[in-house]
Amino acid sequence: MEVLTVEAVRSLDEHTKAGDVEKGYALMRVAGKALFETAVELLKSENGAVPKNCAVALFIGSGNNGGDGLVCGEFLIQAGIPCTLYSLSTPEKFKGEAALAYRDFQKEGGRLVLMDSPEKVTCLKSLHRCQLIIDSMLGTGGKGELREPYASIVRLINESDVPVLSADVPTGFTTAGGYNQHAVHATQTLMFGVPRLEAFTAQGLPYFGKAKVARLPYPETLMKELSQDIHLMTEGDIPGLLPRRDECGEKRDQGCALIIAGSKDMPGAAALCTKACLRSGAGLVTLASPSSVMPVLQTKMSEPVFMSLEGAACFESQHVQKILTYTNHVQAVAIGPGLSSNDETRKAVAEFTANCNVPMVIDADGLNSLSEDGLRNIKTAAILTPHKREFARLFGELPQDTCDLRETCKLLKEKAENFNKTILLKGSPILVATPDGKIFVVPAANSGMAKGGSGDVLTGIITALLAQGCVPADAAVLGALLHQRAGEAAREKFGAFSMLPNDVIESLPQAFQ
Repeated sequence: MEVLTVEAVRSLDEHTKAGDVEKGYALMRVAGKALFETAVELLKSENGAVPKNCAVALFIGSGNNGGDGLVCGEFLIQAGIPCTLYSLSTPEKFKGEAALAYRDFQKEGGRLVLMDSPEKVTCLKSLHRCQLIIDSMLGTGGKGELREPYASIVRLINESDVPVLSADVPTGFTTAGGYNQHAVHATQTLMFGVPRLEAFTAQGLPYFGKAKVARLPYPETLMKELSQDIHLMTEGDIPGLLPRRDECGEKRDQGCALIIAGSKDMPGAAALCTKACLRSGAGLVTLASPSSVMPVLQTKMSEPVFMSLEGAACFESQHVQKILTYTNHVQAVAIGPGLSSNDETRKAVAEFTANCNVPMVIDADGLNSLSEDGLRNIKTAAILTPHKREFARLFGELPQDTCDLRETCKLLKEKAENFNKTILLKGSPILVATPDGKIFVVPAANSGMAKGGSGDVLTGIITALLAQGCVPADAAVLGALLHQRAGEAAREKFGAFSMLPNDVIESLPQAFQ
């Protein structure tokens, strides 16, 4: 799905309607019905039915976001779900599509409770008795600090401890000033038409909550005009990206991978990367690691082939030719996890990557060993997987646009195109930039995965996918999706405090199912 900023969505709506109220109202009907259907899903109990004694509080403003709420209210009345619709505007202020929505809401017997005095706002302290609050007050129409009575109502909603469903954008959230207490903290936000980039950032997540998208029939030509080549990827994309398995093939037909990892002080990184690669479908995985740590690694694992790098405690130039010769037998290489970053290793990494002809995943100390010149010397396809500090060391500091990420995406595109590499920037969200100018956004919010070793697991997954024939962009995106999905499964079992990277590996079978 195309990802657009709040400003771009405003433009999309305006150009789609082109001043035609009936066209605008047709879009509003689709959005309002989707809001109603999402509300019903949130209201359902464990038996799959909406309890008869449930109650919904629905807040609307005078604009089109309020119109979406009026359509939702109309459907709630038709479904027999008790709903109190609180309006921050008198009916006379409804214009265009919102006026049509109010007309149809009235036809169903709907009535508004006007919030036109401080006393009425005070009465809202009974909100805690509701089962659901629907926020349809401002949406993308909000700018700057909230005025009264919006500010007071938002505060009461946030204090109610009731699940909140926001329509399109939580009231009070703006790109520039959304990170303050005067914005709705939604449990879930239903975005209309296209996803908003802001919803998946660390700053936007507390406001948007779980973000979903209701598709709207926007013209394709208009979507192309406004496209920034930024795409949201979700778990639903996993089946379409998975490589095909050869059910009759032997191990080499399922992909062979080589992992260059580990050193005296960090054998665990090599083990995690290798185990993740094996769990992700590669038929044959070879681990090249210094002979000094081989006894530890061979105790931890029995499945990989072990290539002992003799005569040193780390990867050195003397090992490069041996490993390069071995790459004739593999389809993908991972280099970096736990390698160390001493001068000899740095030299060996630069020499190996410049002469390797097999697609690579370069991570951790592999990245730390390279400069921009070293990246330019890499002739084969490569996926770089830096976190923010590693990216800054290689390319310079990231922009501080922590909410809408437009400048970050622009920089990632530039670097991916200039160096002809796929770049996976770890963080929340994960951003994958490809040499052809595309950005893929993978939602990521799991504190249990913020532990040493998680990146090594991701590298192993991506390497296995490359070995099985995925192109670099697909391998990076699919690897991130599977990594996040396995992380969620591990969190459900062990909790965010106690889960470990190895638990993520053990949860990979669930992610692939």
